[in-house]
Amino acid sequence: MTTAAQSAVPDGMRADVELAQRGRSEMQFLQAMRAGLRPLQARLRDRLEKGDALAWDGTDIAGLRAAVDGELAEDADLGIIGAALRWNRSVLTPRAVDAFGERAEDLSAKAAPVDAEAITDRGEEAVPRYWRYEFHGTTGGWDGHEHMGFVHHELVYRYLLVPSFPGDIFGQRASVARLAPREDYTDICDLGCGTGQFTMKLAQTYPGARITGVDLSVSELRYAQRRAAEAGLEWDLLRAPAEDTGLAEGAFDLVTSFILLHEIPPHAIRKVFAEALRLLRPGGDLVFSDVAPYRLRSPYQAWHDDWDAENGHEPWWRTAATTDLAGIAREAGFTDVRQEALGKESYPWVTLARKPGQERL
Repeated sequence: MTTAAQSAVPDGMRADVELAQRGRSEMQFLQAMRAGLRPLQARLRDRLEKGDALAWDGTDIAGLRAAVDGELAEDADLGIIGAALRWNRSVLTPRAVDAFGERAEDLSAKAAPVDAEAITDRGEEAVPRYWRYEFHGTTGGWDGHEHMGFVHHELVYRYLLVPSFPGDIFGQRASVARLAPREDYTDICDLGCGTGQFTMKLAQTYPGARITGVDLSVSELRYAQRRAAEAGLEWDLLRAPAEDTGLAEGAFDLVTSFILLHEIPPHAIRKVFAEALRLLRPGGDLVFSDVAPYRLRSPYQAWHDDWDAENGHEPWWRTAATTDLAGIAREAGFTDVRQEALGKESYPWVTLARKPGQERL
């Protein structure tokens, strides 16, 4: 029997992924649990917006957190929301991995790369220390399971992120891809490509370009290769840090990233911009999309972003949401720097820039 959760498959996800009854039920329970918190969250927001704790000048996020957290110190709704979300995150990866295991013989065939040799690996010596963190509470990290790329993309996204995310996560990626200033590109480098969600939108938007995807996760790259091959695409995939790819200087006319910067510490953010400049040809373009700056969020949303990041294993979210990315781009040597908000509450927030000089034809 096909459930509504199975039949409503979002763009960018596989329609042929079916879980055993137990695994499907557990994933749907975690989804329903998140949905069940919405009335409490709405009540909490209403209460805060009627009070004084959200008075904010748009700059001092620490002050906003202190005021609201103090107001809610004994609040039962926040206690329930926090405990439920922390438990949900702690069991999400193990439940998804177990669900995969119940159908491992069938799903492994769908998850494995078509050509593992198509992935170049710079090796463990190139992996930075920050990569060891369990981002989003993902048990074992992004390589905690051989097929974590598949597990995360096809199970966690399908059952949890897509239903709870306010907007079309795949449509947003397509909008950012179209924001690049030219109609055509020859060589594109996508930094922090993961399973290729944004990379796929780049390939669809610029079908004549040769695309290189860079990520630190072996399992994510393995599933990216699978997805590209099944779409009839050939990507050059590289396991390396975005701030030190080892790729040839001046090899690309477009360098991109989508929600990478908030996953890395501030010193690495600066290095990523410098590496992007090095990779670009004169006249090449940069398109980096990430979390919205707190200063452009409503006071409640800024507080919630910061609170959720602290409770959701996002150690550098605040850095990305308070850093002057346009200033970093200029310091790196970019010109024509501008920023644009594409959606509600300024997300996706996109930084665009150009490498000085005239591209050699």
